[in-house]
Amino acid sequence: MEQQELRDWEARCIQEEPPACRAGCPLSVDARAFTLAMAGDDIPGARAILEKSMPLAGIVARLCEAPCENFCVRGPLGGPLAIGGLERVCVAGAPVKGKVFRLPPRNKKVTVIGGGPSSLTVAFDLAKKGYAIALYHQDPTPGGWLGSLPEAVLPAAVLEEELKRLVGLGVEFYQVADRDAIHGAGDATYIGQDDSLTAGHRVDLTDPDLQTFALAEPGLFTGGLSALDHPYRFITDVSQGREAAVSIDRYLQGASLTASRVALRHGHTELFTETKDVAIRERVVPADPGGFSREEAVREAGRCINCQCLECVRHCAYLAEYKAYPKTYARRVYNNSAIVKGIHQANHFINSCSLCGQCETICPKDFSMADLCLEARQQMVRENRMPASAHWFALEEMRAATGETALARHAPGQTVSSAMLFPGCQLAGIRPEQTLRLYERMLELEPATGIWLDCCGAPGHWAGRTEEFSAMTTRLEEIWVTMGRPKILMACSTCLKIFREHLPQIEVASVWTMLAQKPVAGAAVFPALALSDPCTSRHDEETRSAVRSLLAATGQALAPLPMSGAMTECCGFGGLMEGAAPATAKKVREARVAESDEVFLTYCAMCRDQLAKTGRPVLHLLDILFADTAHPAGEAPASISARRANRRMLKAEVLSRYPEAEGQEQPPWLSLNLDITNEVAALLEERRILEDDIRQVLYKSNERGAYFAHGASDRRIASARLGEVTFWVEYKLVAEVYHIDRCWSHRMVIRGGGERA
Repeated sequence: MEQQELRDWEARCIQEEPPACRAGCPLSVDARAFTLAMAGDDIPGARAILEKSMPLAGIVARLCEAPCENFCVRGPLGGPLAIGGLERVCVAGAPVKGKVFRLPPRNKKVTVIGGGPSSLTVAFDLAKKGYAIALYHQDPTPGGWLGSLPEAVLPAAVLEEELKRLVGLGVEFYQVADRDAIHGAGDATYIGQDDSLTAGHRVDLTDPDLQTFALAEPGLFTGGLSALDHPYRFITDVSQGREAAVSIDRYLQGASLTASRVALRHGHTELFTETKDVAIRERVVPADPGGFSREEAVREAGRCINCQCLECVRHCAYLAEYKAYPKTYARRVYNNSAIVKGIHQANHFINSCSLCGQCETICPKDFSMADLCLEARQQMVRENRMPASAHWFALEEMRAATGETALARHAPGQTVSSAMLFPGCQLAGIRPEQTLRLYERMLELEPATGIWLDCCGAPGHWAGRTEEFSAMTTRLEEIWVTMGRPKILMACSTCLKIFREHLPQIEVASVWTMLAQKPVAGAAVFPALALSDPCTSRHDEETRSAVRSLLAATGQALAPLPMSGAMTECCGFGGLMEGAAPATAKKVREARVAESDEVFLTYCAMCRDQLAKTGRPVLHLLDILFADTAHPAGEAPASISARRANRRMLKAEVLSRYPEAEGQEQPPWLSLNLDITNEVAALLEERRILEDDIRQVLYKSNERGAYFAHGASDRRIASARLGEVTFWVEYKLVAEVYHIDRCWSHRMVIRGGGERA
């Protein structure tokens, strides 16, 4: 990933956009963090937040008219947060944070004329930056009209204290009668019009630039322009003082006054906050008209929604697992790709995404973790920096499904096919008898329907293996051409998606769409079921609608499921998550079934078995349509060994129904008899070891007559390298039955001995 690509990715995530209250603050005070601190009764912490952005917080927090409240998302849900009132409680209840940090002195002097709020702001901001400030005022003390405010609004002691802070920053105050009394012109001058000025002062004040508050004469700036009846007179003047201070700083450094300048947002933000589940809570009314008590302030602050986007994170256990959000994830991926030598710590993160695309559908800016992670996988694989272990088993399954268990045949008695059923490797492996029942139905609808047992290559695509996947699609197209270019009927949403996106020249359709046009008779009916759409059907509204029509025709009712249809969630298998991050996949499927107490229903065989791993009852659509082959909802998922054996059995069964077709020669190792306990079977499942692997190891061991034998027992250990992996089997042989005790595997190569054990 290039740096510009990273910037593009980061720009799509809006989580770091300011909440509306902060965007509506002329000083960009972090009102959200402040309110949350107040809600936690952390008043010193809240004051520290104010002082990060507010000049002279003791004054500003008391007088701010709080325009931020106009933008509060809580507004229509009980009234906006009383942020202004909370600020007053805060500064009254907590002392000044402490000494303000000041940069080393600079060899520049700024003259400030006028002692009103904008002038005090200019003096505060520039003094912190190290400039020497001379502030000239006409009244006995600086502050302008602030000094005339009632004690209840701005205590004189507070004004005095804040002026002392300015003195502590090096600001020098001079009371002068007129402009002639101002001595020693500075390198820049600010004239604050929110204080009493003599006629001589105003001579130079033409219309300033309202972004920079610079006047025509270089080095001369002005502000404090609000009219007396301005609804936000005070905070506007303070804001103008701050903008002028920014301009003066740039001017004194010889920088552009406008280039890359952060503009005021006036409430504009792209941060999206979902409020549909936010309950209405009315604004707290203080018992004392003078303002909130501390307890009232804490209650009022507790109404804060804590505006965040994080919509994708809320609905994705994978995104939540890594404790951040897409913008930061993009940088992790970028940093990971930049490492030439060393540990690529984000590989696991990249490989764990299910590529389901829900985040993109949810995100207002269409941020797609699927695209980000898939591109990263492709890059890392292409550059040989992604170990194959994460996706190894799925790739081996794909290769087996496209090899030993693949088959393409015309219908019995047919030499051409108008259509072919492509059930997909998972339905064939998990429900072989239902695959045949579905095929029979397809033959009833169209007698010239052939059958094509194969894999669409999705594991290769998901693993980022572009070359292998490209070879897969080329092979699929060649088979399709050989079979006479028939229409392909898909029973798997993933296969349908892969064919549509990567083999658009092939006409495809969903079997559910076909069946919806001519529903079967005698379908079973259950109590209302929670229909979980496969994530690969997210953008396939036609298929999703067909499934619902099909169920309606059978009389099957559906229970509501919060995240359904285009917003559906992954079962934990998509994108090869199950192999790369089994613990995360477990969380994903558990989160999915937690969305309903009803029996689940799906039309993806892998979704069915993944969700069933949670122990919840799950039906496949075929269980409803073809009651004669229905499996119980509580049935345990098929093991990985059973899936491989089922595909082989299905192929043999299809071949047996074709009198003209050749028989299938079985590999010799299939005849070995195994005895596997439930405990060992669970171990095999966890370690992705097939019974086929065990039989091949034992067969090779027998051929070579080589194995480890324990001298005091009849226990043996055999090993063999199958492809890239070395397998080990500990067993006993009794009456030609292999009783398996343990199995394990690794990718290490045993020099000089790997094939001899």
